[in-house]
Amino acid sequence: MGRVIFLGTGDLLNWERAQSCLAIPLTGGETMLLDVSGGTVLLRQLQVAGIAPESIRHVFVSHCHFDHAGGLVPLLIALTALPEASLAVHALPETIRALRGLLALTIPGVEDWLGGRLIWSELTSEKPTLAKDAEVTPFEVDHGIECAGFRVSQGESTLVYAADTRPCQELVHHARDVDLLVHEAYGPEKDAEQAHTFGHSTAAEAGRVAFAAGAERLILTHMRSSRYILPAELVEEAKTTFGGPVAAARDLDVLDF
Repeated sequence: MGRVIFLGTGDLLNWERAQSCLAIPLTGGETMLLDVSGGTVLLRQLQVAGIAPESIRHVFVSHCHFDHAGGLVPLLIALTALPEASLAVHALPETIRALRGLLALTIPGVEDWLGGRLIWSELTSEKPTLAKDAEVTPFEVDHGIECAGFRVSQGESTLVYAADTRPCQELVHHARDVDLLVHEAYGPEKDAEQAHTFGHSTAAEAGRVAFAAGAERLILTHMRSSRYILPAELVEEAKTTFGGPVAAARDLDVLDF
């Protein structure tokens, strides 16, 4: 059975939640992250969740937007002072270039400080990558820029993380029969035009994807502030199009899949 820890479940402007980040424990006390939140908040969330930074050996970054990639800089700085730490950063080609450019602009020299302890791993869409006991398959989604979703398999357990995306068939295909679909929910169906303009999906569309894929369970994430929409309302809307179990993730939730 796999386990996922939601370190961040909000979007860029959600001051009530940290930004997108999932932690998945691996064998041997190691940890894998899917996205790295939006800055130093990542280090706080790791501390609260009891995850040692040096345990993080694999980071998969979906795309270069700050609320998904901004935590890489403080994470790498934290790792420079931990000689036992090493990290492989996995992303699609354009995202790798953007991440390295971000480091060069904001903390030049950090790659030299880490030396061989930092590995850049360029992903190929739909080609699986092994991270200890997990197999991670990236696939491109529709966000307007290069952006990946990830299908994670640990033994018989499967999870799909749908980063920022409009509804797309690639997502349905890769989420087929998944145990847990973690899907963004920008807002309700009435905001569909605005959601699509920014490369996002509504809660109802997340439900439709889960239904079409035959997913076992749907968890909504990457939500706006409750000032705009309550998570419970998004859950109720997704239930109408999915028909299966739906919940809204909260920061620091721990779920088995």
